[in-house]
Amino acid sequence: MNNNPGSSSSLIIVGAGAAGLMAAICAAKPGAPRVIVLEQLLKAGVRLLATGGGRCNFTNMLGTEDFIRRFGDKSRFVAPALRAMNGNHLRLFFEGLEVSSHSPDGFHVFPVSDSARSLRNALLQACRKLDVDIRFNLQVRGLQIDGGRATGIITSRGKESASRVVLAAGGACYPELGGGESGFSLARKAGHTIVPLCPALVPLITRETWPVTLAGITLARVSVKVAIKSNPRIAAVGSLLFTHKGISGPVVLDVSGAISSFLTARAIVAVTIDLSPDRTIEEWLISLEAERKKHGARTALSMLGAIFPSALAGVVLGLADVPAGAKVAQLSREQGRRLVTTIKNLPLTISGTEGFGRAMVTRGGVKLGEVNPKTLESRIVRGLFFAGEILDVDGPCGGFNLQWAFSSGRLAALSAVPA
Repeated sequence: MNNNPGSSSSLIIVGAGAAGLMAAICAAKPGAPRVIVLEQLLKAGVRLLATGGGRCNFTNMLGTEDFIRRFGDKSRFVAPALRAMNGNHLRLFFEGLEVSSHSPDGFHVFPVSDSARSLRNALLQACRKLDVDIRFNLQVRGLQIDGGRATGIITSRGKESASRVVLAAGGACYPELGGGESGFSLARKAGHTIVPLCPALVPLITRETWPVTLAGITLARVSVKVAIKSNPRIAAVGSLLFTHKGISGPVVLDVSGAISSFLTARAIVAVTIDLSPDRTIEEWLISLEAERKKHGARTALSMLGAIFPSALAGVVLGLADVPAGAKVAQLSREQGRRLVTTIKNLPLTISGTEGFGRAMVTRGGVKLGEVNPKTLESRIVRGLFFAGEILDVDGPCGGFNLQWAFSSGRLAALSAVPA
């Protein structure tokens, strides 16, 4: 890709990740300004290659409105971009680039190749065909603003004029893959408010040590709830993984952003785990009474070990103060209720996260009230647009964040270079 100098009619895109490459492809059309993409690394789409363990879960099978609702209080902001390019539109877009996709489990969508590289390479090939000028190993140090309008950027190699600028510089996670705060710094210098950054979709560290004794054990379906009275709605259901530092897995990752945010203002965050979200306390008590009558000679550990991994069963019994060797028939009603209550409300204390190095996305970023959701143009600087993780938007696991990156990249580009 050539290194011809830009002109005042150029569109400059900062960042050659998912959002930036999509923006470049959508902006590069006959009669449009020349598209220049500036990337600090030596290659494009490096973080894209790492997504989904390299398999690249880039969207999912939810309907558009259900998909949008999963962004919670950010739903109204993301709606215009996601309605303009929903999951089906994105799959068709990649089909046009000769990348077929499939959904092996009926929810997550991956390229048929099960390789993120196929998506990244297709995006780069499309950029080449459209004569997009991608420049690598280049630091963007500031924006040029004249009369309240973006007129170019300042790089480590000098100034570059432009009629429009799209900031798609990504977030702070994966620092070894180029993640950092450079894009946020550019936005801040332009007058934008940056909502404090913290890691999201990140494993959590527990104050208790018993999860470490269960490291490697996965529970297919549990519920995790944040035990903060002012935020009773923060909860998720899914699979959980015990780690050498605490807990992870999709259900934990989905609440980790909120917990990470709380941890910026407090030392610990209490959570509860419902090990059996599909059975009520009353149903458990009835089941326990039936066990007394049918299998009263079994030990409490044997009974619980038939339902949960034996190591976890031992932990639950210990937390409930029920002897593991006690016969089921001999359990008092109070012991039975304590046991059931522990199963339904297993307490844990979160003392930290594993940080941006293990986080999949960044929570925080450019304040949404300062950006027009219908165009993704700055309300502060005309001709300045945003796309992807630089905005204060983060979704749950399951292809939500990559879909947002692609959809927002498209909307920013089409707004910057209208037909």
